[in-house]
Amino acid sequence: MNRIFDYSKKRIAAAGVVAAILMILTGMAVKADGLTAWKLALGIFISLLLGGSLLIRKELRFPKWVSALLIPLLPILTLCLTECFTHVPQDLTPSIFFLNYLAYLILCLLGCAVFGSTRSGLTFGTLVPMIFGLVNYYVVSFRSSPIVPWDLYSMGTAASVAANYNLDVPFHLLFVIFGFLAVIFVGRRTSLDFRKKKWKLRLVSAVASVGLLFGYVQAVKTEEVGELAGLDTTLFTPNVLYRNNGLIAAFVSNLKFMDVEKPDGYSVSAAEKLAETVETETENQTVTKATKESPNIFVIMNEAFSDLAVYGDFETSEDYMPFIHSLKESEGAEIGELYVSVKGGNTANTEFEFLTGNSMGFLPAGSVPYQQYIKQEQPSLARHLGALGYVTSALHPYRAAGWCRDKVYPWLGFENTYFQSDFENPTKLRGYVDDESAFRKLTELYEERKGENPLFAFEVTMQNHGGYSKEYADLFPDIRLNGYEGKETTNTEATEKYLTLIQKTDVAFKELTEYFASQEEPTVILMFGDHQPSDYICNPILRLMGQDSSIRESSVDELRKGYVVPYILWSNYDLEKEEDNAISANYLGGYLLDKIGLPLSGYQGWLSGLREEYPVITANFYAEGADDELTFHKWEELPSGSGVRDYNILQYNNLSDWKHRLTNFFE
Repeated sequence: MNRIFDYSKKRIAAAGVVAAILMILTGMAVKADGLTAWKLALGIFISLLLGGSLLIRKELRFPKWVSALLIPLLPILTLCLTECFTHVPQDLTPSIFFLNYLAYLILCLLGCAVFGSTRSGLTFGTLVPMIFGLVNYYVVSFRSSPIVPWDLYSMGTAASVAANYNLDVPFHLLFVIFGFLAVIFVGRRTSLDFRKKKWKLRLVSAVASVGLLFGYVQAVKTEEVGELAGLDTTLFTPNVLYRNNGLIAAFVSNLKFMDVEKPDGYSVSAAEKLAETVETETENQTVTKATKESPNIFVIMNEAFSDLAVYGDFETSEDYMPFIHSLKESEGAEIGELYVSVKGGNTANTEFEFLTGNSMGFLPAGSVPYQQYIKQEQPSLARHLGALGYVTSALHPYRAAGWCRDKVYPWLGFENTYFQSDFENPTKLRGYVDDESAFRKLTELYEERKGENPLFAFEVTMQNHGGYSKEYADLFPDIRLNGYEGKETTNTEATEKYLTLIQKTDVAFKELTEYFASQEEPTVILMFGDHQPSDYICNPILRLMGQDSSIRESSVDELRKGYVVPYILWSNYDLEKEEDNAISANYLGGYLLDKIGLPLSGYQGWLSGLREEYPVITANFYAEGADDELTFHKWEELPSGSGVRDYNILQYNNLSDWKHRLTNFFE
């Protein structure tokens, strides 16, 4: 036995540490999924087995011919394990499997060339996909959509909120990690060593491998290779696309969407002709400046604010939104459905749509315009109101650099910006400034400028931000889901914490409206959610409805439920209200001005006309018809002569072809 195992103190200590870490992960799996005896026993056994494998002597290696054979074989196992993080490899067709396999093989060849041995090269070729797949797993868990190339722009923002997320390790994830460690163990036992070869030969091999990798990326981005392999090109449901195409091929093929594609039929003259249709209709109108009688406008985009009742009528220990629900029965506010393009994250995309009137429907799936496309002054609701005489302010009680807001807000025309350090002595919840303090800042701005020009303040809150699974000393789930008594899990408790946070928003919003109800100056408050929370928060609701989470992607009518949030339009004076209104975020800014009676920009006027035919346009679907009879469609169903395609032409001129932008039309 001594010929096989190394019982030195160093080896025993290393084996013990690895086994202990893996058993801790097994314990985390029990916490996440609940106790299952056979899974627990298997987890402990594999932990001891993998830890004990470190006791095998280094000298025991596979023969060279076996080592050579493992170079093309181990990437197959690595590919399968990577897919198992979120899907199963059986979902891939043979041609798509092979296309993904090439990437894993090239990565292993690159590792062997750079490190000079199969031992290190195969470890590299296994470890990189493992880390990438693990990151993608948690990205999908947190925001319900897979990782995309432009997420690299968001790393700083993601890191700033990561502490409030709980990294659960369910048994499924644990066993995938075990599989990767087993593959790494096999790779470490190979015996081909090139380090003694001439350095020039190794350099040539490394350069050739890099060339292969570059060629692979360029090829997968082309339509020809996509058609040959049969890649799914339906951006409608990113999770399905990644399941059908494989993580690597799907990620690489998305690189071609880094830039906004010029729409068919685009030219500056085409945009001018579309703009003229509105200018002709409005040329006789007199644009008046705002006066002291013009209402103050407060817009609150509330983080992860939603009403999960869209999934069905579920019962709770008490109403999680009593004040806002009561407004539905009164004439004090307009409450409608707002359709957004994101879920569980990418907050900045909803504010982009609201403030600019542009739609994520014409931009690459998963892109973030604040980070990718806005690099200079941009027409917006803030710039338009500033031109009308409003004092414009943007507020966000968190870090200024998040989503590049410190740069983007001035480019959007905001005169004043307020970030975390500008909120004096706020109360916090889970480390975030709570809504009560966030709303109090709005009243402070109002009181500081009384008697001057009317105020437009746009605030993005933080209280309800994701990360509901962790235990917090200052957050107890006061709201309980009826039907889970005695059957609570990490996810049900997270849902209850989320609903408790929503109730705190409800209380803060009531206090804000009560304050302005006592003020003489006319004031309008619009509050809406940026997106729903991640799917794991909504899943317990679906289970109460007797439904499986897979129902989300069964039809566009089911999918839309995950992208609808409430909007509440309140005023301290009589304002015409609409019932059962449904609208998407790109229209909401112009809709707000129209309700108040303020002049619209040419772009807002054009969108107002488009809304009559297409009241909802998001990145995931569009709808046509009246509010009570909306018909939702996938983007592939859009007719060629649709006005939505004209919208794309105008947006491209506004956002991408800014050197030839029709400034007077958009501002």
